[in-house]
Amino acid sequence: MKTDRRDAAKLARCHRAGDLTAVWVPDAGAEALRDLVRTRQAAKQDQLRARHRLSKFLLRTGRRPPLAGKAWTLPYMAIGPVLRTRQEGVPEEIKEMAWKAQLRLHKRYARLAAAGKDPRKIVTAVGRELLGFIWAIGRRAEAAAPLARAA
Repeated sequence: MKTDRRDAAKLARCHRAGDLTAVWVPDAGAEALRDLVRTRQAAKQDQLRARHRLSKFLLRTGRRPPLAGKAWTLPYMAIGPVLRTRQEGVPEEIKEMAWKAQLRLHKRYARLAAAGKDPRKIVTAVGRELLGFIWAIGRRAEAAAPLARAA
């Protein structure tokens, strides 16, 4: 049974009693701002989840971050001295190859994600390309090792 007549009567009684409140309908600009705020909140939640996943992965594998202050601050993420210590003795050519790999793989991942590809396929494609870089860097390191020992 339809309730339009009863709903209309109830609304009329509420209006006479002053129980109704005005409603503001947002314009396009306000709605765009709301959408932006919602998107930012979702991105921050995704970031927090990713940080937790990474932290738990490091704990499971027995790796500990350097004691550089509070987690996820700029000093924490800049593991500068640790990275420099780890890179001591690594030829500049290999460091450059690694940096080129970083830039290329990041760009490839972003391009495939923007094209709407399946994330699992993106990771697989980038992983395969990463293996190629690792193989090339390993070959260069092996070639440079005898030269370093001779010097």
